[in-house]
Amino acid sequence: MTFAAKLSLAITLVVVVALSVAAAVGGPAARASYVMALENTLAAQVDGAMSAQRLRVDAVRDEVERLARSPRVVAAMSSTDGSVVAKTAEDELRFALQTGGGGSTFVFLDLDGGVVALRRGAEDATRPIAAALGPLVRGRDATALLYLAVDGRVTEAVVAPVVDIGVDEQLGFLALCVPFVAPKPLELPDRSVLRVGLRVGDQVFGGEMPDAMRSAAAAAFNSGGIAGGSTDIAFVVAGEPMIAYAQTIAERPLAQYVAVASLAGTTRAVQSLMVRLLLAGAVALGAGLAIAAWIARSLSRPVADMSSAARAIEKGDYTVRVPVRDRGELGQLATRFNEMGAGLALRDQYRRVLDVVTDPEVAEELLAGKLDLGGSSKEVGVLFCDIRGFTPLTEHMDPPQVITMLNEHMTLLTKVAYDHGGVVDKFVGDLIMVTFGAPKSAADDARRLARCALAMVHARAKANEGSTRPIRIGIGCAFGTVVAGCMGSTQRLDYTVLGARVNLAARLCSKAPAMSVYIDAGVMDRIESASVQELPPLDAKGFSEPIRAFELMAIGDLQARPAAKDNT
Repeated sequence: MTFAAKLSLAITLVVVVALSVAAAVGGPAARASYVMALENTLAAQVDGAMSAQRLRVDAVRDEVERLARSPRVVAAMSSTDGSVVAKTAEDELRFALQTGGGGSTFVFLDLDGGVVALRRGAEDATRPIAAALGPLVRGRDATALLYLAVDGRVTEAVVAPVVDIGVDEQLGFLALCVPFVAPKPLELPDRSVLRVGLRVGDQVFGGEMPDAMRSAAAAAFNSGGIAGGSTDIAFVVAGEPMIAYAQTIAERPLAQYVAVASLAGTTRAVQSLMVRLLLAGAVALGAGLAIAAWIARSLSRPVADMSSAARAIEKGDYTVRVPVRDRGELGQLATRFNEMGAGLALRDQYRRVLDVVTDPEVAEELLAGKLDLGGSSKEVGVLFCDIRGFTPLTEHMDPPQVITMLNEHMTLLTKVAYDHGGVVDKFVGDLIMVTFGAPKSAADDARRLARCALAMVHARAKANEGSTRPIRIGIGCAFGTVVAGCMGSTQRLDYTVLGARVNLAARLCSKAPAMSVYIDAGVMDRIESASVQELPPLDAKGFSEPIRAFELMAIGDLQARPAAKDNT
């Protein structure tokens, strides 16, 4: 049995029990109970319509927000060419427009609410909507759901700011506009009809709500001074008593779901029940209480299961699942809850994998969406370190032994890089590349770069003590302007740095003797308290002029290790 069916059954049983007791004490109490049950039915119908509306609007909101930040739309909006904007949006919003049905359209507005572009082929129908939207969007910086009464019809508009995330600048607004379609009327057990409409401003709209009913309901709500929240109100249409329930879904302008039903059936039902329920009251009371208890238990158990599972997920246990007890709404909710737990577990796994396959600092910036995907110029320090005599060293080793040795070596150097605030850019064979200043820069990047290089020599020398296969490394460092950003293809991107300073660091690394550190003038000019020995000008592949370079001997309290130096 579905949740709605259970709720309807519960309400019906409450009505039966209440009327059985009321029949013994008088008609007024019975009528009051029946009216209360009808109000609950109205509220349940409105809640159901609002739940369906929220699910649909959430999907549309995600699509509109995605499109409002789309590079294509941002570029078109920046061009201020309305035809380009309209064509781009037509391509991007094709599925959303088809889903919205006939009459769906879109509008692009500037920051003052002026029209930038309308859906091609629907300009005449869209222009009044755009005019109504203009005054409502000014000053907004977040996505909003608006309901507009235009030409006697209600339009549902999801409005999102168009933002150029590259420069964090709002360019205007995108509104996806869909005609509002009221839910179908519902026949109640007393054969009266419950109709659902929408109140916008001081008018009530409903596809199958008679004009007299809509006008009377609007007048009743307006005279009651209803501004927001939820409420019910009674009124009369052509001598027939009516009751209406409204619940607010938007504040500016005011929009409310409205459910209307007749009280005539209530009066007839009370009169009939007064006679028949006198004898059945006692039996109905006992049966109603028993069934109500069963229903309450059947509704509370799934909620208790999900509450317990939510606490487990809050503590980090993403494996917890709740039992799916039926195929109704609560069963579907339990299924969605289980899917959410699986999604959280997968997301947590992705984060752990991302932290392993890329530098944690880069991973953090990627997840935060702060990296410049187009590349930008930065002052960055670059360190290259590779193993001297790698081929002879591994000539007689099995491949698994080589991998084990390299993993231990790279783990050691990675720890040193992280201890000095460096970002491990990549591993290439026996070479490790570390950057300082990308993606985040600091005033002491060059000093940390130099200290990291000497610390790597120290760490490697200490690890070589007592080793049957000592590893000797050479290090080259350069500092200067590079291009930093996510580069690759649309299927796979790597965050890295490119430029002459990167090539120079690689050349210095290839020329540095074992257990030595060569630096360029860019590093030398940016560090203090350093002891260096200037080298003869070096010829480097790819550079037309000889390179001025230095051997780093010490910086501050960190000295080189001449005893560990091997010039082979």
